[in-house]
Amino acid sequence: MSAGGAYVDASAVVKLFMPEAESSPLAAALAGHELWVASELVTVEVACAARRAGGEDLVATAASVLARIELIPCTGAIRERAAASFSVPLRALDAIHAASALLVRDEIALAMVCDADLGAAPLEAEGLTVTAPAADG
Repeated sequence: MSAGGAYVDASAVVKLFMPEAESSPLAAALAGHELWVASELVTVEVACAARRAGGEDLVATAASVLARIELIPCTGAIRERAAASFSVPLRALDAIHAASALLVRDEIALAMVCDADLGAAPLEAEGLTVTAPAADG
């Protein structure tokens, strides 16, 4: 991985194939980053979201977006960091995303976080730049 990449959480990935108010600004923000990375858990989260929203056709569309993302394996080090405390209490999957982003912090320029439950605080407290695109207005 090279510096300048972007970590994307599952909510951000979903906005790339299911149009929402933040989808266009998100796509524009990510266009400047050649490398997109995410926890491998994103594959399950995104497939489930696509299936719930639109069935197998949308799952295929989601897969094409996922193919663009370099997946970070959920290693023992990530599980250990995810189980440790953050600046705010996190749910399990959010903690795994946070720990995954922290693992690659030297190789990414920012974390694109669209999940309100994960939020920016735990990553910013660890020195990461976090952004969440606002809806076009």
